[in-house]
Amino acid sequence: MAVTMFAYRKGSTLLHRMGAKLKILGLIALCIITFAGGNCDTYTAVMSIGIIMRTALCLIVTIALFAASGCSRTSFKPVKFVLIIGALMILFRVFNQPIKDALAAGLLYTIRFLITAIAAQIIFETTSPLEIKESLGKSSPALAVALAINFIPQVFATWNRVHTAAMARTPKHKKGLIRSIHIVYCEIQAFFSCLLYQAEIKRKALLNRSSLQ
Repeated sequence: MAVTMFAYRKGSTLLHRMGAKLKILGLIALCIITFAGGNCDTYTAVMSIGIIMRTALCLIVTIALFAASGCSRTSFKPVKFVLIIGALMILFRVFNQPIKDALAAGLLYTIRFLITAIAAQIIFETTSPLEIKESLGKSSPALAVALAINFIPQVFATWNRVHTAAMARTPKHKKGLIRSIHIVYCEIQAFFSCLLYQAEIKRKALLNRSSLQ
């Protein structure tokens, strides 16, 4: 079965029982601490004691929370896109700075991004969309924030459905390079069409709720 990123999974762990607002605030705090120190563009900056200790601590805490949340190892699979983005970041930096600095800065960015992606995965796997919406209140600004937060897992779920449908309809013996490029192009078109449709539905729902208050 395909593993979808940011998909809610029922459970009875301590993180499942913890309040959604507290978890969201914790995620924000973790992101701030993880990226504290700004962009480290040189090898010397990346290897500073402060950056190494703070990044290592955030990574250890995130892995510990991941284990405590009851998430399975398969939950790591969707996060692999972080490694692709990290590789592209390193490649981009190589053209603009020395290789040593590019590798160090790109690796630090990848680790930071991985920490926040895993933390977000924990929040959405242990918190239902309804809990998120209720924790933020019923005011229009809070509702808008809740809709925006809940829209994140829908993005990944939509891509998973589009990609699965495309793979199911494409015979394996017809998957040449040109064919694969065409499939990806069609997937992207379908993906953004679905997102725009879902975003429009959310927008109308928010407007209707505002008009009734």
